[in-house]
This record gives sequence, C-alpha cells and structure tokens, in this order.
Amino acid sequence: MTAKIDRETGGIVGLVMLLCLLTVGSVVGAAAAAPAHTAVTGVSVSEEDPETGDRIIITPTISHSGSGSGSFEVTEVTVEDSSGTKHSEANQIGVLGAGDTAEVPVSARFDTAGDKRLTVHVRGRYYDSDGATSEIVHLKRPVFVTVSEPSTSTTVPPRVHIETHNAVAETDTTVTVKVSNGDDEALTDLSLRLDSVDGEMQSRTAITPVLAAENSTTYDFTVEPSEAGETALKATLRYNDGESVEAFDTVQVEPLRDDVSVYATAFEENDTVSVRYRVTNHGNAPIDDVVISGVSNESLLPTTSLQSVDAATSKTVVVDVNERPSSTATVAATYDIGETTGQATQSVQFDSSAASTGTNALTVNLGSADPSNTSTFLLSGFFGGLVVTALLFTGRRWVRDD
Repeated sequence: MTAKIDRETGGIVGLVMLLCLLTVGSVVGAAAAAPAHTAVTGVSVSEEDPETGDRIIITPTISHSGSGSGSFEVTEVTVEDSSGTKHSEANQIGVLGAGDTAEVPVSARFDTAGDKRLTVHVRGRYYDSDGATSEIVHLKRPVFVTVSEPSTSTTVPPRVHIETHNAVAETDTTVTVKVSNGDDEALTDLSLRLDSVDGEMQSRTAITPVLAAENSTTYDFTVEPSEAGETALKATLRYNDGESVEAFDTVQVEPLRDDVSVYATAFEENDTVSVRYRVTNHGNAPIDDVVISGVSNESLLPTTSLQSVDAATSKTVVVDVNERPSSTATVAATYDIGETTGQATQSVQFDSSAASTGTNALTVNLGSADPSNTSTFLLSGFFGGLVVTALLFTGRRWVRDD
C-alpha cells in the first residue's frame, strides 16, 4: 500500500510539475511575441535615391490599435544595418493609449554605395488596464535603401561670340556679342563688358539678370574707333558668383572717306514749278543733318533738309518754288560726318531760251570738296506733265536723274 501510495504520490507530483512547466512556457512565449494590437504600421524614408555621404531620415509609424484595453510605452527606437551597427536611436518616446500612433524619426548615413538593408527596432512595455506591466515588447521592421555614388555632372560654361561689321574711323559702328548658355542650369547676374585690348576704345557694359538654361541672347554695342587699322576687341562675361569667360576678335577699321555730291533739277508739272534735290553719298560712312540750299544771281532757291544719308546711297527731296529758276544757280549741301562737317556744291546753268520753246534745258556742274571732281551734263524735257531727262557725263558714275 505504501508503494502504491508512493506511486500515487509520485504520479501526482509529476503531474503538478508538468503543469507548472507548461504554464511557464506559455508565459515566456507570450512575452516574446508582440501583442496583436501593437505594431509598426509604416516606415517613410526622406530620400529615395541617396548618395554616399547623404544623411537620410527614417520615420517609423508606431500604432496601438483601439482594440487594446491597456497602453504601450515606447522606450526606444533604433535603426541598425545588417552588420548590427547602430546608426541612431531615440529614447523615452512616450505612452500610446488605445487608438494612438506615434512617428519617431531616426537617421542613417552611408559611406559606400550599394543596396542597404536596415532594420528599425521599437522596444517598449505593454501595460494592462490595471497599469501592471504585462509584456516587454520588441517590434522590428526592415527598410531597404539603394545608395549611389555622387553624380559627376559637368558644368558647361557659357559661350561668348563677337560679331563685327564694317568699321570706319571716327564714326559709330555696331558690334554684336552673342552669349549662349548650353548648361542645364540658368545663369544669373550676367554682366557683359566690351572694350579694346589696348584700352584705347571706350568700354561698354550690358547687364542681364537671368539667362535660362539652353538659351542665348545677343547684345548690340555702338562703338567709335578712333583711328584706322586693326583693333583687337575683348568681351568679358561675368556671371553667377564671380565666374567669368572671355572672347576675342579683331575688326578692320577703314579711314574715313568723305565723298558727297549734290545736284538739282527744275521741272513743271500741273502748272506747279518744283526743284528736285538729290544727295549721293559715295563715301564709307553715313552723313547726318544734311541741309540743302541754293542761290542764283536773281533769287534764292528753297532750303530743305535730310536727316541722314547712308554710305553708298542716295536720297531725293522735292520742294515747290514760286517761279521757274533761270540763269546760273549754286546748290550746296552741308552735313556732319564723323567728328567733322562737310560740304558739297554744284553749279546749275538754266537755259533761258527754253522758256519760249517749252524746253527746260540746263547745264549742271557737279562739285564737291575736291574741285577736280566735276562734270557737265545736259537735262532737257517737255513741260505739261511729261518730263524726259537725258544725261551726258564724264568721270562720274551718274546714270540718270529720278
């Protein structure tokens, strides 16, 4: 009986010990697993394509669902790489009640490029509704990041091109400078300066706030070379934070050539007598502020003006007179050219016999600043609305009158 008792007692003791072990195992297993109502529900990364040396911010979202009756205290959040190296941590975050969430930013930085596997660790305590600690919680969430080497983008400097035109000493000429931005970034604070290499030409400056990427702009500068010969030009562009680029070109400067002629014809149309003045600029520079006048032995011819006559061109102006001029008249044109004033003259001989025959015949002597530069030609015509003009000349390029 005793053995039996002993056997029964031993059986009872063994059963009690087995039940105790099962109970302890259940408690340990519950502590190791996260409660169903506590989780890391999301992770955001500040930089999708970080480069080596960049610091990224990793923000896990920690949630305590409304189904839980207790609370969750977040004691620590860390981020570690696959080698176990801790990049950063946050401590004593706070307590989450039922339905609460918390976002806790931590950071990481990498010295090498490649695919990186990080793990966000969230540690804390879960309290039951009575405030007693029921579980120690450790949550994990993997994060994958691809890190690349820094981009080696090459900045394309702007291009500066100087375009020169025909230049004449002591007269204004235009120099065009084109600036091209071939980079994918805009240029700012552009200042373009144009001057001569020897410094004898007065410099010109133009300013532009912004030149967009892959765009260009042109600048027109008016310069006045002081003397004939070859002049070296330099364009200096400063932009952004003091960066600069230069361009050079040469321009051939011709000596100023003053060669202007003036002539006049008289005609009658619809019972109106008029004088036609024509000024021809054979020189290589424009003439400005042209004043044309005439005087004869008997009267003054009307005075008129032209604003300018470009080089190698002619301009004509017609003015009415009270009566048809007769005998000899001298026509003069004064003008500005370069830094000086020039004058061209012409002698007009009206044929008085033409008055009775209806023919307007006159002899014209072309004159200029050079007395040897003269010719004689004859113009004749019929009045009454039809004027026919013929021209005889020697040593001149005259072809016909208007």
